[in-house]
Amino acid sequence: MTPFELVFILVLAVGGASGLVFIGVLIQWSLRKARPSRPHQIEAADEVEPLPPPELALEPTSELIEPPAAVEPEPEPEQYVAPPPPVREPVRIGLGLRKTRENFLARIRAALTGSAKIDEIYEGLEEALIAADVGVDASMKIAAAVRAKMGNDNRPDAIRAALKAEIATIMMSADRAPADSGDSPLVIMLVGVNGVGKTTTVAKLAARLKAERGSVIVAAADTFRAAAIEQLEVWCDRAGADIIKQSQGSDPAAVAFDAVKAAVARKTSTVLIDTAGRLQTEVNLMEELKKIARVVARELPGAPHETWLVLDANTGQNALSQASIFGDAVPLTGVVLAKLDSTAKGGVVVAVADRLKIPVRFVGLGEALEDLREFDAREFVDALFASDDAGEQSASGSYAA
Repeated sequence: MTPFELVFILVLAVGGASGLVFIGVLIQWSLRKARPSRPHQIEAADEVEPLPPPELALEPTSELIEPPAAVEPEPEPEQYVAPPPPVREPVRIGLGLRKTRENFLARIRAALTGSAKIDEIYEGLEEALIAADVGVDASMKIAAAVRAKMGNDNRPDAIRAALKAEIATIMMSADRAPADSGDSPLVIMLVGVNGVGKTTTVAKLAARLKAERGSVIVAAADTFRAAAIEQLEVWCDRAGADIIKQSQGSDPAAVAFDAVKAAVARKTSTVLIDTAGRLQTEVNLMEELKKIARVVARELPGAPHETWLVLDANTGQNALSQASIFGDAVPLTGVVLAKLDSTAKGGVVVAVADRLKIPVRFVGLGEALEDLREFDAREFVDALFASDDAGEQSASGSYAA
């Protein structure tokens, strides 16, 4: 092979290879033009705005679709509150006077209808009054006044009406308004012998005066009797009253002084001073009452504003002796007659009014706190003379039975 032929073959080989390379490049370029590369596709996709979602055609409906209700939290269960105890109606004084009234009216009827003679009629009246514990002096005085008024008129109804009016006059003559302490605490001291119900009377008064006047402080000045302070504490808890106390054997005047001082500082409405029970013949204990009154007066001028004697209605005429001796020690301004519901000697109320000229403030008709009733002289007389039928008819009143 000549050199010329060899060069020619090499030229052909190089040309063929170049053609093949050109054809491959052309094919790749054609394919790239027909299908864009991935980066260009992503960039184009970013530039295209998204199409809105297709709207769905809503079918017409006649029902109103309400939004779902808000879920409310479950209410907490209410705490159980016990209902208040039923209010107990207080005992009527007519019920307390039933024994006295039955005995008294029976004797009055016997005196008025047993004889037509004037002397015998009025002797029977005196006996009826004495049997009811009105007292000998008061009974004779009342019978004489009725006889002077009626003369020779022996009509039973007229004499009975005159007797009722005379007793009412005696009762009303002893009546007086209670003390007024102004803006200061009202200080009431209670005195009496042993066993008349003084401590329970103090508690009943505390409950009543708290409802009527406001806060009450009780001075436990009975430092002599064993367990007296503890007993009074129990009653004060029931009545809702505060108590000022010291240890047993302390000076009662000091206890009363502390109670009055505390009442002034706290602006308390009422102070009740419970004193130790004592016999009217015990001179040293009676002097102790005088000391209590003096000490209290130094702390609060004018105190004690009231001094009430607690009497047991069952004692009858002995109550007059007690009242006389206690009145010599301290000036008495009223009487609280306890246990009237358990006696037929309720006429002692008339004797107290006639001889001592001091009013009966309250009467006890039971053991509950509500069984202390304010005394009214006119209603007491009406209840005392109420016949059986009239008494039952007027039982709705405060003093009839």
